[in-house]
Amino acid sequence: MIAGTGRAGPFAHGAEPWRVRVRDRGGGGVLGAGVLLDPEHVLTCAHVALAAEELAVDMVALPGSPASDARILACVPPEGDDRGDVAILKLKTRQPRGVGARLRKAALTWDRPVHTLGYPHGQGLDIGVWARMTLAAWAGSEWLQMNRRSDGEQRVRAGFSGSGVADDATGDVLGIVVSEYTDDDAGLSWMMPVAAIEAHLPLISEWSVGDRGIDSDRFVPPANSSQPAERVREIMDWLARRQDGAAVLIIVGDELTDLRHAVALSSVGDSAEPDLALDVEGLTAEDVSRRIVDRAGLAIHGSSTERVQAGTPPMTVVVDGVDQADEPQALLDDVFRPMVSSGARLVFGFREDGSTALDTARTLAREAVTARLDGFAERIAVLLRSGPDSDAGRLRIRLTALRRAAADDWALVAERLPRFDRAIARVERERSAARQDENDLSDLRGLLEAWKARAGDGGLVEHIGIATAYRKAHARLAADPVDVAAARKAVREYQDAVRRALAKGEHG
Repeated sequence: MIAGTGRAGPFAHGAEPWRVRVRDRGGGGVLGAGVLLDPEHVLTCAHVALAAEELAVDMVALPGSPASDARILACVPPEGDDRGDVAILKLKTRQPRGVGARLRKAALTWDRPVHTLGYPHGQGLDIGVWARMTLAAWAGSEWLQMNRRSDGEQRVRAGFSGSGVADDATGDVLGIVVSEYTDDDAGLSWMMPVAAIEAHLPLISEWSVGDRGIDSDRFVPPANSSQPAERVREIMDWLARRQDGAAVLIIVGDELTDLRHAVALSSVGDSAEPDLALDVEGLTAEDVSRRIVDRAGLAIHGSSTERVQAGTPPMTVVVDGVDQADEPQALLDDVFRPMVSSGARLVFGFREDGSTALDTARTLAREAVTARLDGFAERIAVLLRSGPDSDAGRLRIRLTALRRAAADDWALVAERLPRFDRAIARVERERSAARQDENDLSDLRGLLEAWKARAGDGGLVEHIGIATAYRKAHARLAADPVDVAAARKAVREYQDAVRRALAKGEHG
């Protein structure tokens, strides 16, 4: 239990007593879900809280605990398509102590496994149904996209709104479900993270833990923030390019002011801010590791440095004053080198040009470039093994040129890597699409022959219309290249023709 809060820590999956159901007390049925914060308060969506004049909350995960009437204590209705939509309810009947959720402000990075429980409307699932997702990217200014893990799993739908989104590894609540995408095949939904909820409802800080991520006393905006300097804009752009993969940027001396301004502006504007920006002056490697682990919301057993070395999400981290840390060398070797291997984007700020640790930082930056090139080589090898072609061959030649250039000027090559990454991704997409087309064509050929056999069994071999439709579909599938959409249409027309003839009892 967290000292002084009366809140319990994480619970086992499927045994999270803080999960509640919100319904219309007037008999209108289930409205959505919520998160029990303490014996008297529940977090949910504003659109759930505002859906009925009288609310009731069921303690579905606390057998024997009574349901309670509830009233709205604080509410921020939705603002457009990607802001707001949170509320806090006050319960009339107090619930047991020690079962409230732990809300976690964390760096929410791609592919993080999470789960939630909702109460789909009108489907006889009022007891709840679990959905497992992975976090994706930010959508708009406050909401985070979630993807269903696989086609066979439940997706988030109506009745999940307000449900706590819990981290699989720690059980901490990272946010609440706010919206779904109604296409069953897509499996998309959105959540509002704890930090965004707290920004709307500061009262939430009473139940939340975790590092905000930015040392605001060090990273302050320039006096004239409406027209940032060119170098400030360049650094902001670098911080925002998360999709570019692992990289190291080194900033020394006077340019540190530009770095601080860039971080401050990214944290107050619409740009993507770093997951963590900290002043490490006087800090040990363990101190910094603790900040990283806390910001990432990682489960920890042992030292924080060991946890970082075991692997971290691909975070973007700004480090001011590397040369002023208590152990600059250990910080770079034991903390940040493993993070680069995990896909991190790191900005190292040095206050003095003559720091001995600066050479280590440059070595780490060069190693990051080499590791990216090695990763590209593996992807190109896969392309070549799956069927050599001119595109894959050209990529191999370009990679060889980049390796030679990196030996002379790794910093210049680092700037070229994102463009080369996109070139490989384009060929990978084309190959994937081609494989999908080939699979589709194989299925269509099998389907055509299956319906031909069915037509034969039905005595339609000599049927003029059926024979014409078959020849057309066969010709579409035998063309070079094949128009997949046209072939699919022709096979469908043949199926329809056979089906109609059989229904009418026609014969050839």
